[in-house]
Amino acid sequence: MKNLRLNYRYRDAHNYKEFGSVVFANPTGMSVEEATALLRGKLISEEFFVPQDWGLPRLHTRPYDPAVDHEWHEFEEFELTDEAATDGREIEGFLEGVVKGYEV
Repeated sequence: MKNLRLNYRYRDAHNYKEFGSVVFANPTGMSVEEATALLRGKLISEEFFVPQDWGLPRLHTRPYDPAVDHEWHEFEEFELTDEAATDGREIEGFLEGVVKGYEV
């Protein structure tokens, strides 16, 4: 079975982008489409999330200015991968634990 990689990014107030990913074990063979559909409804405006709310790493590598920067990261995609899992959770467990963020 291939694992699922969650790709996401952070865009700061100056539009600099930082990219990251997390690989989840996928023992049941969940498809990219199914994982995406389950996650979309839990995103803010079907796109954004706060990574620390979901136990994911923040992607802020530049100096963080709370006056203009924010915590929201952007979901890019899931993709199948042969890479080893980098998160201790299986994809089903991760998706079950995800809660929707607040909307502005």
